Amino acid sequence: MSEGVSNAHGSQEEFWNEQRRIYKTAYVTIALVIINVIVYLLCITDFGYILYENGALMLSEIGSTPGKLRILYSIFLHADANHLAGNMLMLVVLGGVIENYTGHIVYFILYMLSGIFGNIFSLAIEYYFCLDRISVGASGAIMGLVGFLTLWLLAGGPSKTKIADMRYRLIVFGLYIVQSCFIQNGANTEAHLGGFLMGVVVGVINIIIFKNIKKMEGLA
Repeated sequence: MSEGVSNAHGSQEEFWNEQRRIYKTAYVTIALVIINVIVYLLCITDFGYILYENGALMLSEIGSTPGKLRILYSIFLHADANHLAGNMLMLVVLGGVIENYTGHIVYFILYMLSGIFGNIFSLAIEYYFCLDRISVGASGAIMGLVGFLTLWLLAGGPSKTKIADMRYRLIVFGLYIVQSCFIQNGANTEAHLGGFLMGVVVGVINIIIFKNIKKMEGLA
């Protein structure tokens, strides 16, 4: 075996060992995935009508105290299996790595704040333009993870030694943002953008203000 092949094999093995170590302690990410799947399984039963009727984000229902809880409940509801699968895939890919970087508490705050602010931003736009839509999904919260990671890539970390690699990642996340916000059929663009912006804000606080600039382990 040549030295180049041997080094490549060693790097791959080291990467997957790092992934296994990270995801063994990604308790919040794993819990969020389990909760979302359980809620969806309930939604495809006769109980689903109650969950959607009382949990989906709707401006017309937000005036009452119970209605305001839709801002939270809707984060854990999904329209169909494809909607759930796409969001959970992104949550698994990004979640464990970011949770390992920030710690469990900050990561949970990042996720929830992004989802909540995304929904509030969406409602504000609907109110301003006299719209009333029905919206569900964890996309705003997950876009917050994208925003946080984008800020990390821009702010600088000791593992960012390859500028070309950094540009590649920014391009990938940029394409994901464009697809999620402007191309995806039925996407709540405002919720996605709101979640992304909150992720950037949390990133500024955590990475720049508190100087948490370190290697993000497990980032492929």
